[in-house]
Amino acid sequence: MNKRELQTRKTILYISTNDGSDMRINKEVRTLSKEFDIIYLGVGKRENAFLGTYCKKLVMIDGRRNQPFTLLRQIVKSIQILSSNKISSLHIINEQLMIFFYPICFLKYTVLDVFDSIFLRRNYGKNDLSFLKYILYYPVNGILVTDDNRKSLMPGFSQEKTIVLPNYPQSFPTNFKFRTPDKTKPLTIIFFGWLGLKRGGSIIEGLVNSCPEVRVIMLGWFSDEETKKLVEHPSIEYRGVVPQKEALETAAIEADYIMCAYEPIHSNNVNASPNKIYDGIQTRTPLIINREIKVSSLIEKLNIGVVLDSYYPENFVMIFKQLRSAQGTFSFSSALAEKYTWNNVEERILEIHRQ
Repeated sequence: MNKRELQTRKTILYISTNDGSDMRINKEVRTLSKEFDIIYLGVGKRENAFLGTYCKKLVMIDGRRNQPFTLLRQIVKSIQILSSNKISSLHIINEQLMIFFYPICFLKYTVLDVFDSIFLRRNYGKNDLSFLKYILYYPVNGILVTDDNRKSLMPGFSQEKTIVLPNYPQSFPTNFKFRTPDKTKPLTIIFFGWLGLKRGGSIIEGLVNSCPEVRVIMLGWFSDEETKKLVEHPSIEYRGVVPQKEALETAAIEADYIMCAYEPIHSNNVNASPNKIYDGIQTRTPLIINREIKVSSLIEKLNIGVVLDSYYPENFVMIFKQLRSAQGTFSFSSALAEKYTWNNVEERILEIHRQ
């Protein structure tokens, strides 16, 4: 890139309550950095911000995410950044954060990135609370959602400015040596990302307490104290927070299954679009999901995992036998992996910021 191109690059202020270790956020920042300078404003420890190498400036607020004082400091810092830098656009993660930065959105071109909807968490989809949604989305120039189903749940007036950006992972090298299923070894489940009882943690707990042949590798952040204590179980190995590349390589080399279950407690979970589905496709690792989640039908159709009849199984020994029996029966292919890769969709996030 020549000197003139560097001088004309626009700057995006990317705002999140994440510490920069989130897999989707990493992909987005990496892609945006191809054309834009990124100032990342997040919450947490700098050592977890694996995306730092892609940012012009990395600004981290030390504190607990979603706490009033932390958010206040983040708002103050955003005003300082806007006043001292020529910002072309804002990129804000989720509606919850958008509420706090609402006045600032009138000042700059704004992209709202929704993959954890506050409305769906309260079972308000489509045109429910339409007036409130209209007010919230009014200053937004573009909205990103993770799949067509999520787009269909957005209110009618926002459809025109809503773009689907699937949460596909980067593709694996064609010569990568993937794990071969072996029923003589312990059944290994990888549980990564946001680690909580409501995202498969309770199923993990039931399996390790009932089945000594189950081994679990955990990577990521704890969303509740119960799951944090769960890592003390002798069958569970917690390896901390790691970059996406390392997590996926661990799945490809060591895991028999990826935990991808969601407790069906609200519409946000029932209509989840888990990136782990596409992680499984890329790593050739089958998934464990529950039938209450709509996207489970895709897993069944593609034959890339086991669909549990319920998030609340009564017999974990039977679940173990089901998982063990299914090993080696799944349909993974290079063609499928080539279809569901970030390279095929990343242009969409660049396009939405070009103005």
